[in-house]
Amino acid sequence: MLARAGRAQLWVLIEHPGPWPRSAPGDVLPDALVRRIESVGGFVRPALIRRPRDRTVVEPRWILAWSDGVRQWMREGTVGGYPDLVDLPFESSVRGEEPDVGVARHSPIFAVCTHGKKDACCAELGRPIVNAVGAVEGADVWECTHIGGDRFAANMIALPSGLYFSRLGPESAVVTAREVLSGRVPLGHLRGRAALSPSAQVAEHTLRERTGLDAIDAIEQVCETTTSEGSVAVDMRIAGRGFRVLVREGPPEPTFEHGCIVDSAVTWHRWIVDSIDESSPSDR
Repeated sequence: MLARAGRAQLWVLIEHPGPWPRSAPGDVLPDALVRRIESVGGFVRPALIRRPRDRTVVEPRWILAWSDGVRQWMREGTVGGYPDLVDLPFESSVRGEEPDVGVARHSPIFAVCTHGKKDACCAELGRPIVNAVGAVEGADVWECTHIGGDRFAANMIALPSGLYFSRLGPESAVVTAREVLSGRVPLGHLRGRAALSPSAQVAEHTLRERTGLDAIDAIEQVCETTTSEGSVAVDMRIAGRGFRVLVREGPPEPTFEHGCIVDSAVTWHRWIVDSIDESSPSDR
């Protein structure tokens, strides 16, 4: 599960009450809007969101959440109708430029996949997570469409940081949400940070596990190079400390299968960390 967070830096969340077909957000939003988002390029992820119990939407809410792993911002607003969303500044937003539309938002959002038409596991396992996190003081939780990794359900993403948490149960989801609200990264169910490459996701998890550094915004710099041996050297500066982590893809993990779908077995490769080196203060 480690480092399997789907890559995304700009999240485009759009409130829609449903029902959500398997193809959502496609076949739900106006074609012009879907084409507009698809044409932007870069690491963009659109998703539909809705409140768990209130399905009445008069003026749809939109949320733009961006992070590259080092910086992050989030803006939100409402529109009179879905066609109006075409005018949002997607191109500049995907470059990390915070727009002056809507209002800035500083408290995190939790989006839990309950997209049952896409995968039954998401609905069966995701809805109890929504209810549990919804009872956490200060937690703003939404149901959402597919965000990747159905086989890891229940899945929840915290924005704007883009932290993916998977294989959650109600109790672990509550612990996770409380930690995020306190500005910390809980590692127990962390799948990865969507803004980073898989190799950098491995490096972040490994460094946090080894050092105990847990502040969500602790990453200050990330740079990657491929070595002649095929490993990836991830140079990461975190909380004022510089590290180089050598990462490579290893052999397959044991096959995993969810109980809520027949023939849902999946296999993925494990990651191997060959070395971790911390630079001395004079080298920084």
